[in-house]
Amino acid sequence: MRINGTRYIGLVLFPLFFMVHGARAQYIEVRADFDTNQIRIGEPLHLDIQVHQPADIRVDFPVIEDTLVDKVEVLRTWPADTALTNGDLEIHKRYQLTSFDSGLYVVPPLKFRFSSSIWTDSIESNPLYLLVHTVPVDSTIYDVKTPINLPLSFIEVFPFVLGGIIVLVAAGFLVWYLRRRKKNKPLFRAPKPEEPAHIIAFRELRQLKDEKLWQRNEFKAYYTRLTEIIRRYMERRYGIPAMEMTSDEILDAWNRSGEDRENLAGKLNMLLNLADLVKFAKQKPVASDNEENMERAFDFVDRTKYVKPEEPADRSDALVGKPESGTDDFEDQTKSAEG
Repeated sequence: MRINGTRYIGLVLFPLFFMVHGARAQYIEVRADFDTNQIRIGEPLHLDIQVHQPADIRVDFPVIEDTLVDKVEVLRTWPADTALTNGDLEIHKRYQLTSFDSGLYVVPPLKFRFSSSIWTDSIESNPLYLLVHTVPVDSTIYDVKTPINLPLSFIEVFPFVLGGIIVLVAAGFLVWYLRRRKKNKPLFRAPKPEEPAHIIAFRELRQLKDEKLWQRNEFKAYYTRLTEIIRRYMERRYGIPAMEMTSDEILDAWNRSGEDRENLAGKLNMLLNLADLVKFAKQKPVASDNEENMERAFDFVDRTKYVKPEEPADRSDALVGKPESGTDDFEDQTKSAEG
């Protein structure tokens, strides 16, 4: 569509004739045009400028930068394209334009200056017209559509099922781990069978004897270690919390346990009382007392050790040939018990 029905907007076939040195006429033609003169807001259009001129004439184009006129913006500019035809120059230059405001815009004539070696002049194109339409708005009001119910697919449900399985497995593992940890059991291997309480006590008593602490006058260390071995043995063997009790509390708990079938309370009393005197009263016992208390410790463990019902122990055989003044033969018997 063209405004006013014109085919070209601009100066079409505007001839100028000049006589240069009285011999030759000069012909210049300037033409400016839109490829369309009606657009909607934001749509692009093109401005094409064509100049026909003699090769010896210089023509200066108008300067068009960011805007052609107010609210008509320049989006892009192409370099001028020049061609030589029959000794004359054909120059073509293109601009891409748009507008974001509706209305009728009038582009005033574009002014071109030309000159030769002896004269200068100018020429203008016709004004251009551009009509910018607004975007039509559909004012029809529609009801809000209800959601479409679609059946759940396996792909949609699978992540939730997988997440639930992972949570259940993690919770089960946590409960299992806490139970194993509470019972001091290893996590991923069979627990090592715990040694019988008397085997541990016999080994610790022999280690203490080999260290010869009382022979170096380390009486406090000797009796501290000796009573700790007996206390730990009573905890493992009978469940009596002896490590947290005083000597009197240990003797009272032993008498109330009903386990004193060998009348060992007296020997246990002498061992614990002498140990208290050494640790708290700094008493220095003689060598015979130290050896007798070691023997009492061995004897207490041996007479109270656990024996399986299918293997009844002959207590009389356990002490046959035991010397009164030492524990060497007695230790050989405890070693065989460990085996």
